[in-house]
Amino acid sequence: MPDANAKCFQKVTHVIFDNDGTLMDSEKIYAKTVQNLLSPFDQTFTDELKMRGMGRPSQYMVDLLIDSYDLPVERSDLLHQYETEANQLLENVPLMPGVDDLLRHLYDQHIPMAIATSSHRDSFRIKARPHCDLMSVFHHVVCGSDQELKRGKPAPDIFLLAASRFKPQPPPHCCLVFEDSPAGLRAGLAAGMQVVMIPDPLVPEEARKGATLVLRSMEEFQPELFGLPYIDYSPKFSFG
Repeated sequence: MPDANAKCFQKVTHVIFDNDGTLMDSEKIYAKTVQNLLSPFDQTFTDELKMRGMGRPSQYMVDLLIDSYDLPVERSDLLHQYETEANQLLENVPLMPGVDDLLRHLYDQHIPMAIATSSHRDSFRIKARPHCDLMSVFHHVVCGSDQELKRGKPAPDIFLLAASRFKPQPPPHCCLVFEDSPAGLRAGLAAGMQVVMIPDPLVPEEARKGATLVLRSMEEFQPELFGLPYIDYSPKFSFG
């Protein structure tokens, strides 16, 4: 049952999800990919750089690595190597806890949903392939390679673009964003949306400030706090 004493936030009608680290457990794979790129140069991918690159496009990560470690490589070559290796490792990426139940519940309740991910469209397709049955719950997906997208996170563009593609288009304050990264949090807030943050443990308290709600897992989310239909997580029993 819903908690009668729980705080209620502004009611929403639409939900927009980040993908990496929010829907899919892919951040560990990206971290492994980066370390594989750095190992030939006897460098270690630090937690500080992991957090700075979280939620950003591939090109941003490549630029960050080259500038931080003064790598003697061409940016285009490292980008190609990064995306090729990551895509190979992402072919069987699992979902984060609670994702399947929440998405199916919201879909059954006719809540419009979209994905707004910094990933290139080709990379997203690879990650989505094992979950193609679940991808049908989304009205649309906006990727970092979208031709209409001018700026990546932490700019609000990707969330505003995602909202604009719902039919009819909702105002930003009617959209709820799910994010795991500080860049994504800032992007959602800049778009005028409420943001539920489910951060990587690596993200410090300071970088979580401003989030409408911070959770440890999507399994903790109570939709009714945002005026969405209540989901019953209690075990189902059958007799016979």
